[in-house]
Amino acid sequence: MVSARSPLISVVIPNWNGASFLETCLASLRRQTYPPVEIVVVDNASTDDSLGVVRRLAPDATVVRLERNRGFAGGVNAGLRAARGDWIAVLNNDTEVSEHWLQEAAAAAGRHPDASFLACRILDLGDRASLYSAGDCFLRAGVGYRRGQERADCPRYRSETEVFAACGCAALYRKSVLEEAGGFDEELFAYFEDVDLGLRLQAAGHRGYYVPGAEVFHHGGGTSGGEFSPLAVRLRTRNALLVLVKSVPGAVLVRSLPMIAAAQASWLARCLARGRLWSYLRGAVAVVPRVPEALRGRRRLRRLWRQSSGRLWQAILRSEAMAREDFSTRAEARPSLFLHCYFRLFG
Repeated sequence: MVSARSPLISVVIPNWNGASFLETCLASLRRQTYPPVEIVVVDNASTDDSLGVVRRLAPDATVVRLERNRGFAGGVNAGLRAARGDWIAVLNNDTEVSEHWLQEAAAAAGRHPDASFLACRILDLGDRASLYSAGDCFLRAGVGYRRGQERADCPRYRSETEVFAACGCAALYRKSVLEEAGGFDEELFAYFEDVDLGLRLQAAGHRGYYVPGAEVFHHGGGTSGGEFSPLAVRLRTRNALLVLVKSVPGAVLVRSLPMIAAAQASWLARCLARGRLWSYLRGAVAVVPRVPEALRGRRRLRRLWRQSSGRLWQAILRSEAMAREDFSTRAEARPSLFLHCYFRLFG
């Protein structure tokens, strides 16, 4: 139920040349049944008609115009600074939201006053019976796992549950928590920025929940060109390594070294199979000049790690157990050879 005391939610949409997607996204936001909504569109120096679409479909929206493309992470952070809401709803421009999206999220926030973030039920825009994410997990391998990924929607994913992290495609964060955490890491630009934030929030003792009623439909790869586009491979390769350097404690790295090595070898093999070796190498080489900044970020996190008394490690173990259960109970053929081998070897 929406009351006079319902919190203001600021929907922050980072955009770069997404005019063809924004129309669907903004039109769906106009149908929300939750009134206290502020829309903040952050434009990363687009050269298409993105701003014209915003003026036409969301004339009351706050528009933040950036002079250069600062990526998803930089776009969200710019929107965070401009937003007035108690909660920040981060939303990809290549999405369509259900009309009860924010109403369901606000109700969940009321049920869970300890929640620092909320993960939405994200389905494929083209095949709305197929899941994209039902809350995100983190594996000892140093990579994220989208719960329910590429699986047919079923009652299993209709239950509210605590999760490790939220998929950045559509997630809600308490503004105060996001500000305290410093927002997304802008060095990552795009890809793994939600994984990195999830690690930092868990290290600080924050909790989050998956909200099945908060439905979002995602195009997937609308801006980057898809999972194995040259840009995506370069950023995913670079950022996976940077997150390990910056946001994973040394004790966790030592315990997880065999799993991390297996995941990195698998990713390289997949890139080779797709003819993306050059993009992979560019991403790996790009890690080197960013190591000093990553180490500075690591030093800032050490206080949290010392205070946590192994809290992050335990959260990772619970998260991997959730991912293992999700993957092992699939009725259909398993889509990931790596995960099949991973859970057999390290389960």
